[in-house]
Amino acid sequence: MLLNLNLWSFMLTGTVAMRLVIRPWRCSVRLDIWHFMRRFTTGLNTEHHPLYGTWCSQLSNCIFEWDMGDVKKLRKAKKTELKKSHHHVPSDSQITAAITTKEISKHCRRRTRGVDETKMIQKLLDDMWELTDTTGLHLINAARITKIWEVQQKHIACIQDVPEVELYTKVCTLEKGGCVLDVLRCGRGSTSLESFHNHQCNFIPGKNRYHLLGKHFYYKIIGVII
Repeated sequence: MLLNLNLWSFMLTGTVAMRLVIRPWRCSVRLDIWHFMRRFTTGLNTEHHPLYGTWCSQLSNCIFEWDMGDVKKLRKAKKTELKKSHHHVPSDSQITAAITTKEISKHCRRRTRGVDETKMIQKLLDDMWELTDTTGLHLINAARITKIWEVQQKHIACIQDVPEVELYTKVCTLEKGGCVLDVLRCGRGSTSLESFHNHQCNFIPGKNRYHLLGKHFYYKIIGVII
């Protein structure tokens, strides 16, 4: 089993405190990646900065990589599709431009890069450190992001995929450009059960259900079990 948590706390020894709570379940525990990325947002001056979208995209790229086998199949299908509609062989750049975010998410799996490669976040920070908008406002708040990155480096290992856990489910297949592509659903993250805590207490009758669950457990254990 894999449990993604949106709250993650370490003891001074480096032991994951939440493992003490869920130890009897014998499951792997990971920090939800979306929540990990959101922690960096507080190190920016504003989410309305023109470079905010670029920052989010590049941060995601530091953490994830697409399965190249899946990408190759999708590119082949898109190439055939474009060739039929435009009556000429498209270039690599045209194929890349024609593939939408929705398509690549639908037909391709992605995985975490590993601890060492994820540390590319430092290079991203260096590259964007001095960037400003037309008014001179920096994207990055130097003082805040330095402190955040110092803390979040400890959690890089906590966001990596568990090798033996399959995060994707094949829903069906569809034909595109003469190629049969898998339609995939990803189980990564806590989004699919984000409202679970709203219903959790209703499973236990009586007035003391919050105490039966335990406040610490109740607020910490919101996540996804796969």
